[in-house]
Amino acid sequence: GTGRSRFMSAAVSKLPVKVPRWIVHMQLNNFLDQDTFLLLGQHRAVLKREAEGHLENDSSAAPTTTNNVRKSTYVYRSPSEKLPVKLGQFFDSTLSRVPNRKESLMAWYNRNNNENKLFEPWPSRETVLDRYEQHTKNCPDSQALVSRCDRVMKRSKVLGWALILLKLAVKPQSSIEAATATATGLFELGSFALGFRSVVSTISSTLCALTTSFANRLVQTKPFFGILAALFVSHYIAARIKREFFFKFTDNIHHEDIKFI
Repeated sequence: GTGRSRFMSAAVSKLPVKVPRWIVHMQLNNFLDQDTFLLLGQHRAVLKREAEGHLENDSSAAPTTTNNVRKSTYVYRSPSEKLPVKLGQFFDSTLSRVPNRKESLMAWYNRNNNENKLFEPWPSRETVLDRYEQHTKNCPDSQALVSRCDRVMKRSKVLGWALILLKLAVKPQSSIEAATATATGLFELGSFALGFRSVVSTISSTLCALTTSFANRLVQTKPFFGILAALFVSHYIAARIKREFFFKFTDNIHHEDIKFI
């Protein structure tokens, strides 16, 4: 909708593999954050010129329904840039007809204009580059991905703590002892001379032996640290992906980014 679109693009070829939309959105957010804060100053100047164009048009002897100040504001690098020219012509013919745009623009101009100078407070980097407000909350694909990341982070954390508590609670047992306890339970279960209560008790003890054996195998040094490392990596990757859909481009990241220019 109006005021909610930050980027327009079109595909000119079909890839053999469909790239998930959230990956495209992640890369696009990183691209837009590089210039958005700089373009904010140009945006204010362009809005000011558009408002002045409306004032000039309203005061002219023959007012029109279009605002042609863009032609004197934008300068294209080459006459061959036909697509930007077409887009500019489209904006010239439609912006003035957008409901409430002129009224909102003139209200902003009258509120912030003082002797032909704008004194509107300059917003912070966190406000200008807030990806959640500008993209995530308007994009169902990104919202679904953030929800999945939250679930992965929560479950990996719960499973990690449960594994640590299991490691502390289970008494170390050798594999021979675990196998003997399991075999004894199975042997007792196979006896036909037992009563009903004894069978239930034997089944219970066998299940406990099997559970203890499995827990012992699980908390052994190599499996324990392997599973714990996998849970940590899952949590880390989910947190990194989730961060891409909220404010990210801090001053430190900006300074590191411009070193490559």
